[in-house]
Amino acid sequence: MEQSLKSLASELLTLEVNTILKENTTGAKMPVNKRMALRDIIERYKQTLVEYGVCEIAKGNPPAKDGAGKPKFLLRFKGAGEYSFYEVKRAAHQGKQYYESLLPKMQTEEQLEQLKERIQLLYRIERQSSNFIGMFKLERTKMKIDEHQGLAGYDNEFKAPKDIGEYAPYPSQMGSIKWNNDIFLHEMNTVKPLDFDSEQITQIRKAWELGTQQVLLQTVVQIDGDITSYLTPKFVKLPDGLRDMVMNFHQSSTNEATAHWSSFFKVIADLTGKAFSSVFGGNKDA
Repeated sequence: MEQSLKSLASELLTLEVNTILKENTTGAKMPVNKRMALRDIIERYKQTLVEYGVCEIAKGNPPAKDGAGKPKFLLRFKGAGEYSFYEVKRAAHQGKQYYESLLPKMQTEEQLEQLKERIQLLYRIERQSSNFIGMFKLERTKMKIDEHQGLAGYDNEFKAPKDIGEYAPYPSQMGSIKWNNDIFLHEMNTVKPLDFDSEQITQIRKAWELGTQQVLLQTVVQIDGDITSYLTPKFVKLPDGLRDMVMNFHQSSTNEATAHWSSFFKVIADLTGKAFSSVFGGNKDA
């Protein structure tokens, strides 16, 4: 009981309130099936990478050349699991390096700003993909997959089967279905759900909600009272009336979220009573 309270208290004390405004919000809800939610996320990432010209979806043909004259990265996996996100991560990293090399060549402030926005989004895709890879690796560890298969790292996993062409898509990773999500779309609603904990589900939800949209404003409120707000150049350049409206809406949302967290904290404290207080008993003189 005491350990559970300590864990709960730790989570509450490190809770942050993030209010993010983004463009083109649809109001749709994340799929209940987390396999489908992950697919939504990776499809948006792939679409952005293709639009940015840094990669192609493998269709059995040699890739085209990018602006630097190098073959574009080929995305071969069809699913939304560890291997698929690893490919997306590599493509985003390669694209980020390419766009960074173009920064000194920009002739106008507008061109420079647009390029920076692309680099920032590629960095987000790379970072989020790394997070999802970590989630699947954790599932591998829990099931001791590497020990059973005698494999370690990605070298063996990314060796194309002998009967697969040089530019053909890799097949679905059906053997990893228990812990992975590299399967076809029609299979995602017919197999056992992935065993993610609440923190991992929250991570998926945040990535799904943000997608590849450009952030206008973000505020982070921490329990120790620190408040950090991020203003993007896109927000600063909004017309005065629209900027004021966005700021007012953002402030209202942040206040509401903070009030909700405070109420939740109070309910937990009331429910646990003295037991909750004892968790902090050793810190009174700190």
